Amino acid sequence: MLNLEVLTSSELDALQSDKTIFVMVMSPVEVHGPHLPLGTDVMVATEIRDRAVERLKSIDPSLEFVAFPPYYIGSDTIPGSVDVNSKALYYLLKATALFLKLRGFKYLLLLDNHGGPRHQIATAKAVRKAYSKYGVYIAAPFLSFYRKMVENDPVLLEKVQLGAGSCGDVDDSHAGQNETSLMLCINEDAVNERYKSLERTTINKGKWPALLLRPVSFLMRLVGLGQVADDIDYVSMLLCWVTEKLPPTYIGEPKAACAGAGERMLKALTDEAVQATLDALAGKEPFHQPKGWTLRVIEPSRM
Repeated sequence: MLNLEVLTSSELDALQSDKTIFVMVMSPVEVHGPHLPLGTDVMVATEIRDRAVERLKSIDPSLEFVAFPPYYIGSDTIPGSVDVNSKALYYLLKATALFLKLRGFKYLLLLDNHGGPRHQIATAKAVRKAYSKYGVYIAAPFLSFYRKMVENDPVLLEKVQLGAGSCGDVDDSHAGQNETSLMLCINEDAVNERYKSLERTTINKGKWPALLLRPVSFLMRLVGLGQVADDIDYVSMLLCWVTEKLPPTYIGEPKAACAGAGERMLKALTDEAVQATLDALAGKEPFHQPKGWTLRVIEPSRM
């Protein structure tokens, strides 16, 4: 895998456009409990990047991969973290797509591990803009994968051999069993031993955001807008968490983590990344509807 920052312009021009896939890691610097590094999301996304590139090279050895430097940016982070306006993510991806178009390239594999609603919506908007305006395919597999996690997709749960509350859903949404397992698999030395004593924490679903939005969700279901209702319920749960005076810095049960579960999840994430890239190479439209997509008006970027 080539690193973009050390290539000369001439070396870049020498690459075969239809066989070159650019890869980018983009996730925030964010508090992950008292036991995981601030760069956990970037570390996980980088591991998936490396595994996906290796797998894709085995499928088609003629493919060339060029890596952007990792971007430590993200929106809707928890208090105490670096929070970047979601429009910045959108403009970064849009500018990257324009760069690729002007240099004659059209494929970008974007790896991510952050579920902030506006973060994901801005990314999905940029994916659509890059394709419709520049003809650039941005494969962003985590947008679809995260929805499966949150919705406890039965195929995914069977694949990773986990149940609800342990696979990155609302009850395990941040630095809990899932992300701790991922980090134990990637770099056990980076996980503080405190994880072994961290009991389960959950979101207090009786806070004012849920109480305020629950009637709206109920009304949406009555008129047949079930997906809108699901997204309202999801966003209200996150708001219940981050609007607490002293919100917990992890949600889930870190002490239940193990490297084996992390390995199974990494394999599933890699499968998603590989398939998204193959779909792009086959000309499939790279559109995603991430969790919260029906409420995309909450994110100000324009598609």
